[in-house]
Amino acid sequence: MDGRWSRRGFLMAGAAVALAGCGAQKQQAASAPTTTTTKATTQAAVDATSVSNLVWRSSIGDVKMVVMRPRDVAGALPVCLALHAEGADATQFVGLDLPPLLTATVRAGTKPFAIVAVDGGAKTWLGPAQKMLAEELPDWLARTELAATPFAALGVGGGAVGAFEYARTPGLSLLAAVSPAVYGSWDDARSSGIYANQQEWERAEPTRNLTAISSLPVSVWCGTEDPQYAAAREFADRARANPAAFSGGGHNADYWKRIMPEVLRFIGESLGKR
Repeated sequence: MDGRWSRRGFLMAGAAVALAGCGAQKQQAASAPTTTTTKATTQAAVDATSVSNLVWRSSIGDVKMVVMRPRDVAGALPVCLALHAEGADATQFVGLDLPPLLTATVRAGTKPFAIVAVDGGAKTWLGPAQKMLAEELPDWLARTELAATPFAALGVGGGAVGAFEYARTPGLSLLAAVSPAVYGSWDDARSSGIYANQQEWERAEPTRNLTAISSLPVSVWCGTEDPQYAAAREFADRARANPAAFSGGGHNADYWKRIMPEVLRFIGESLGKR
């Protein structure tokens, strides 16, 4: 990752603001977020995009939420939820240049949409993180004047497992898995840190539980040098993923940056099919 976003275009500022009418009975939105909207600079084809940085008080602690909107598009927008990889946080998607890519995608002709990335913990999107997504995220999206129910979920690495888990609840129309952290056996999955035990892996491992999202379109991208390549290919085959895109690259930012234009274009084009 070249770090230019963290150095130049992604400065967080502002102070917490109390929200009226938010009593103790609604703990998931007990206070307003700290928020700043910036114009982020990059050398990509589109040189500025609206990025909002918010922090919400949540049942799992303070949760960072990054809202990326296409430039010069006002009003409420449909949402693609973005779940970061293991060991990362919501800012990962800014580092992967999604803000300018989003503007470029919309300017190329897709329907406008926003990308919303949230923190889910350093290791796993299972358990409490899923409860946060199901019970607290809709209110945060509504308060940000976005659609309360995302139309798509994009997950990278362990975030793809979280997106799969999130997709078990009706409402999504697309699941996009990038370098999904899927495993063919518990022995392989044990050291990932994603699963607490074998029982949780058997219940949540995407390849073992495809009937849970049998009616949901799935798309998969993975590098052929990724340690999970073989398992990702099996997942894509069994899920009948379309597209199922495999090209040179590893489990790293270089590969993710290279394929993200295609990923966002596919997500945007799916809006025209709804």
